[in-house]
Parts: sequence; structure tokens; C-alpha cells
Amino acid sequence: MNLHQLRTFLAVAHTGSFTAAAREVHLTQPTVSSGVAELERSMGVRLFNRNGRRISLTLEGRQLLAYAEQIQDLVVEARDRVGRGDPSGAEGFRFGAIDAAVIYLIPDLLRDYHTRFPEVEVTVQVDASRFLVEEILADRSEFALITLPFENAKIATIPICQDTMPLVVGSRHPMASRRRVRLEEVAAETLILFHRESVSRRLVDAYFAEAGLTPGRVMEMSSPEAMRKLVEAGVGISFLPSLTVQESVEGGTLKTLAVSGVALSRQIGVAWRRGRYFGPAIEALMNALFEAYGRRAEWDAAVATRASLP
Repeated sequence: MNLHQLRTFLAVAHTGSFTAAAREVHLTQPTVSSGVAELERSMGVRLFNRNGRRISLTLEGRQLLAYAEQIQDLVVEARDRVGRGDPSGAEGFRFGAIDAAVIYLIPDLLRDYHTRFPEVEVTVQVDASRFLVEEILADRSEFALITLPFENAKIATIPICQDTMPLVVGSRHPMASRRRVRLEEVAAETLILFHRESVSRRLVDAYFAEAGLTPGRVMEMSSPEAMRKLVEAGVGISFLPSLTVQESVEGGTLKTLAVSGVALSRQIGVAWRRGRYFGPAIEALMNALFEAYGRRAEWDAAVATRASLP
């Protein structure tokens, strides 16, 4: 059974004539007759009673008619919703983001997106960059906002934000009265740092390694918000993204210090699987994201490259 056979069957059932059905579906009468006969053979039942030129549906034909009409309606609905390029017709999708991106970069974009497309259900996975990329490669996530650089031949990226990572201390920390410290002094403090596998941690470790220093006490965490709270409480000091600490610095609970010879920064960007097709619902959000951060031209070029792939 296929859609072509069901279409032919419906035409015969609705017109009550093989000849009239042939005109309706723009086929020859023998083709219509053979199509119905093939459908009957595949189902193992007769669908029409044939009395000369008069035909009528059998019990099995009437049963199939109800299903065939439902199928036809679903085909029309699917063609309308999927083919019209309207994001509002989408069921929903999932993407990932690191903490800072969810909290500071995309709230307004998500609000505007949901206002425009209230029917589209969006799920956001918040995790470390390496886990977000794993979800993309496993086809469980459409794209992700991650810390760059991230090297993987199957992953394409476009940076959208440059975020400095100053040394921050609590307002009551002994260093809070100073403007600049040496890296040797930092290494002697309790450091609250990202996990070793993270891009941000590798940036910090590279400076210590270049200076021949090994921090004495390190507390590893994955949440920059939790790290910020611990620094505020005086548990230790940290190199944290400016996006994460800006409010605390302005509120006076944290202070940023310059570190001689150290200038840390990271990029946040969008990552997706190379060659992946994005439907209208997903592309609408990605268009808005790249537009907001001045990277629309790069994204349009990437879209054009995907469109040209076989």
C-alpha cells in the first residue's frame, strides 16, 4: 500500500466510477483499474463490488475509506506545516548553552522568540562545553553556545562574544585593597577554578605553566555562579568571566585585580554539526542570535555553504 494507491482508491470511492476517477486523478482508466486491483491484492480483500458499470464499496472498502481519508488529511496537514517554512508549525527543538550564555546572553532573545512563536517548545540544556558538543554529535541537540576555541573536525563554530576573565577577590580579602598583584602571590592563595577539562581552566593553567608555577590549593567547580558566591564569601579567589562578576563588582561584594603579565579572556560562540540542516523554527532563533551579536554575515555565509552541499 502506498499514497498513490490510496489516492486512486479515494477517487474511485468518491466518484463511484473508474472512468470518472481517472479524469479526477489525470490517469487512464486501465491504470486506475489496475491500481485498485493491486491494492486489493496487497490487502487480500475486495474493496469494491463490481456489477457491470456500477460499483460500490464492500464492508472492507468502507473501513479502508475512513482510514484513507484520515491519511489524506494528515498528508495535507504535513505538507502545509512542514513545507510552508513557518516556524510556528514546528513541534519543538533542543539546544545547549553554558551557564554564562543562558544567564547573560540569550534571555532577551528567548523572550522575543517565544513571543513570536508561542507554539514552539524550546528545551535548553545547561552544561559544560565538552558535554554540550557531545550532545550535538549524538544528534540530541541542534546547536550550543560554548566556550571557544573547541577543536573538532565535525563541529563548526562562530564566535559571538569576547569575555575577559579578571582575577576577582572578595571585598574583605587582604588583596582587596590593592590594584595589582603578581602571579606568584595568586598561586599562594586558595584558588577556585573551573574543572581541568574546560577551555577556561586551560587558559589559566597555561599562564601558571609558562611562569613555572603550581597553585598550592585548588578547588574545582563547574558553575561560575557558585564560584562567584564562594569568592564573595572569602573561601578563595578566582579568575572568572566578566559576564559572571559584573553585578557583584558594581555592588561592591567583589573586586577585580590586575595580575602582572596576565591578560585572560575567552570567546563564547555558537557550535553546530557541520552540514546539519536547520528547519525554519531553529533557523529563526539562530538568525536572531547572530543578528544580536553582529555575526549575521558569517552565519549567512555558513548557511549558503550548507545549502550547496550534496
